[in-house]
Amino acid sequence: MGLDDRDYMRARYRDRGHGVKWNDRAGRVEGAWFDPANRGFDYQGGRYRHASRGRSALRWLPFVLGLFLVAIPAFQSIKRDGWLPNSDAVLPFPETGSVTVRASLNAAGATSRMTVVTADAHAVVQLFEPRSGRHVLSVYVRKNDRTTIAVPPGFYRMKIAEGQAWHGPQKFFGASTAYETVVRPMIFTPEQGSGIDLHRRPDGRLRTRPNWSGPKPL
Repeated sequence: MGLDDRDYMRARYRDRGHGVKWNDRAGRVEGAWFDPANRGFDYQGGRYRHASRGRSALRWLPFVLGLFLVAIPAFQSIKRDGWLPNSDAVLPFPETGSVTVRASLNAAGATSRMTVVTADAHAVVQLFEPRSGRHVLSVYVRKNDRTTIAVPPGFYRMKIAEGQAWHGPQKFFGASTAYETVVRPMIFTPEQGSGIDLHRRPDGRLRTRPNWSGPKPL
């Protein structure tokens, strides 16, 4: 393209209203070859502004997580202490050491031991097969009490229901049932049993997580 032709092309771009500014410096970069609907600087600026908003939201994440870490145990404690309203008929809680067992459970094979110590709430401590989820046994322990029962050796998933007003093995403690699952499987051997203490302490070693679905009827 000759000089006259290049000048002609420059004039033609101006006439079309593109407003392209030609750069005749070294390297002869002629114009900014971006789609006018997606200009480089504006697009990049929008992306950076979006990232800034993301960083601003992330600053609140530890605070929100902290609220959850405080709110969940507090809500469980409210239910455990019986503060939620409940109009169901209240029944006597079973005697400490009473059990509900699976019909096929062989009592002769229960050669290990499980000890349960309760705090200021009645408790139903349950053992389930970890893979099938089948119920093995449930032991009832009244508040501020202690019991040791025979259990079959094995690995079990333990779940704990606690509350104040007992409504029977179908509803447990009603809306005030605080139900938790022990994180790690519980191990019982013929030579050594296992036990739990339901007094909550900051240095406690029994890690649990809330079970929002509630206990199934026995």
